[in-house]
Amino acid sequence: MVIIHYLDEANPDDWAVVQRALLLEDTAIASDAVPFTLPNGDLVEDTWPLPPEAISHPRSTGTFARVLGTLVRDLNVISLLEAVGRCTLIPARVLENVAPAMRRKGRVQAGVDADLVVFDPERIADQSTYVEPTHGSVGVEHLLVNGEFVVRDGLLLTSAMPGKPIRGGAE
Repeated sequence: MVIIHYLDEANPDDWAVVQRALLLEDTAIASDAVPFTLPNGDLVEDTWPLPPEAISHPRSTGTFARVLGTLVRDLNVISLLEAVGRCTLIPARVLENVAPAMRRKGRVQAGVDADLVVFDPERIADQSTYVEPTHGSVGVEHLLVNGEFVVRDGLLLTSAMPGKPIRGGAE
């Protein structure tokens, strides 16, 4: 796996480019979820919890906490409501024409999938790094996927595996 890093967030000019891109109207915040690999290059497939030596891009695990902690709380350049919509509903709308199951994602209403997160806006933060990409985010109190707890009282429940793949095409 090769990760090309061409914008340095420590460089104010590069960080300004990142912010401008993220703050365009109706920009979706999503992760391309670079697959986890082992140091020998093998893909980590069907293994949970992830092995500690697994390698990936830190945004595979920390995208949403980073947006909520950095853009909403720390920089105050986007509202919490807008950030949540950009992380949930907008990505679902982008994909719903090719993956109709996405019509049941990113919304809180009767008849949709119950994927919900409860977080502390004062504590939410990404802890993933290039050296330790499997570090979880802090400030997530509860996370339900398909109506089942995956994080409860701030603790990751590694035995919970309620997620289901979403594929393109007909439902």
